[in-house]
Amino acid sequence: MRLSHFFTYYRTLGGVQSILKRHHAADAKRGHEPAFLFAFESDDFDEPNVTGLGFGGGHSISSMRTRFANHSSRFTDSVAICHNMWGLQFLADLMPAERRVGLLHSDWTGLRPFLETQRGLLDGVLCVSNALVELVSGCLPDLTKSNRVKLIPYPVDGLRAMPERAPLAGRTVVIGWVGRMQTEQKRVERLPGLAKALESAGIDFRFELLGDGPRQAWLKQQLPSDRTVFHGRKSGDEYWAVLRRWDFITSVSDYEGLPISMLEAFSAGVLPICPAIGSGGDEYSAQLGNEFVWEAFDFGQAAAKLKSILAKPESAI
Repeated sequence: MRLSHFFTYYRTLGGVQSILKRHHAADAKRGHEPAFLFAFESDDFDEPNVTGLGFGGGHSISSMRTRFANHSSRFTDSVAICHNMWGLQFLADLMPAERRVGLLHSDWTGLRPFLETQRGLLDGVLCVSNALVELVSGCLPDLTKSNRVKLIPYPVDGLRAMPERAPLAGRTVVIGWVGRMQTEQKRVERLPGLAKALESAGIDFRFELLGDGPRQAWLKQQLPSDRTVFHGRKSGDEYWAVLRRWDFITSVSDYEGLPISMLEAFSAGVLPICPAIGSGGDEYSAQLGNEFVWEAFDFGQAAAKLKSILAKPESAI
């Protein structure tokens, strides 16, 4: 099967990019013939099946269509996988694919009206969480009636062996966070408030942050230096070496689809302290118990729930 993947970026740090890199590494091994087209990447990839269109702020929709049309033949006789369905409103007619399938990874402000613009453009939608399935089903009733809105679980490699951890009682607990250090969506300016609530609750903790971004310098000034470790961007074995040392993972995002880093942390035996924002992460965390999900963004409640978890016998956690 020919698979034509289309998205915005490939080189940046993000959950969608990690899934696309997995497709790039594995699609051919599964007998598919993959190709990748990225709207905002420059066309300087070494891989022959990866192409950047070089879109930028100076491009109009008309000029984007003209450039995209030069690559329309890539979609012939293929299944087009349109990740987060970016640009389909003005590019779908230039994709002469056998099928156009949306793969919805993310939630964001304005997702509902965006989905309503996709009517008639897609043959089906795959969603990474049940919350997204429910939202898409309401916005695209024709696809729902024909049973073409489905859940697709994220693949997670995990570790070969579960790390051994010392009991939580009587020691510093390590709370991890993964992502791009920015205000939009990730809202990292909330992390100092969470740290203060944990300190006020008398919890002996250390924050460990994986990632970088424009708010990193500000965070280094605002978070307690004796309780915070900035690891920067890591990948591969270095990433897993950090993750496996954590006890808990948290988030302060406004919205998420299904945070892959949280699933990876779960696979390494890391427990969640998850805000209830209606993401797939909430759903997974709630399966462990209500104490692992806190009302967004009540940091006092987050601290109280963590304190109650730490008060339990080790066998009960």
